[in-house]
Amino acid sequence: MANFIDEIKFICNKNKYIFSPIFIIGCGRSGTTLLGNTISHHPEIRYLNEPRKIWHKVYPEFNIWEHNFTKPKLQVQTEDICLKKTNQLKTIFFKEQVISNSKLLLEKLPINCFRLNFLHQSFPNAKYIYITRNGLEVSYSISKKIEKENWHTGEKENLLMNLAHKNKIEFPVNINNQEKGMLEWRLSMEHSHKFFKNFNRHSYLHFSYESFVKQPKMILQNIFTFLELSFSDELIIRATKKIRRSNNIIRSTQSENLKELGGDFLSSSINDSYSPI
Repeated sequence: MANFIDEIKFICNKNKYIFSPIFIIGCGRSGTTLLGNTISHHPEIRYLNEPRKIWHKVYPEFNIWEHNFTKPKLQVQTEDICLKKTNQLKTIFFKEQVISNSKLLLEKLPINCFRLNFLHQSFPNAKYIYITRNGLEVSYSISKKIEKENWHTGEKENLLMNLAHKNKIEFPVNINNQEKGMLEWRLSMEHSHKFFKNFNRHSYLHFSYESFVKQPKMILQNIFTFLELSFSDELIIRATKKIRRSNNIIRSTQSENLKELGGDFLSSSINDSYSPI
């Protein structure tokens, strides 16, 4: 019954709304969850936090976390677009926006770092919020997730390794968990950097995790201004009151493997000077 009511509500009200998707982009463990939860305090935003079921319902080959598919895709390019499927995906996202009476649809799925060309072609009017973080901190955080056996499920690890080989990135034969995390961070950074460095600067907003936890009020104000949303001081205070760094800053490592695996962007991420421009 609920689905039927939602369908009727969507049909009756969709002409009152403009489909306005916003995508949070960033490697996993870069602060994307904290960022999404913070932005979602705005009453005019419908937030979808890692809506894998929606994506996989339409594009089952995008499911890299299970072993059920013969050719799962990590990287997704424009040639992988199926117009019928993409229109179905747009409708599902738009329905989420309309039935929640929201001005914007905000989505966060870290694997989208590898699917930015697909996103741009499928959602040409979308805006992006791009968050980056110190690669040493991200790789350490990922290593802890790997230890809990809930990070590299399905084919994800194999696909990342294959992509590294394709990009001629060398890594140890007996690669440890933090090195795996660094490899994932590097690949995510390289793909997102390549996309954003030539992208319309009015269509994305970039900042670091370090900046976000240091000045959350200012960053959130910048985000709402970028999204053309009105806001009050009370909303900013309420949304950011619990934001604080919960772990130690990591500025150095003795591991030569980590330094090598970090690639071109590791140093700038550590000293908080990275920019896609």
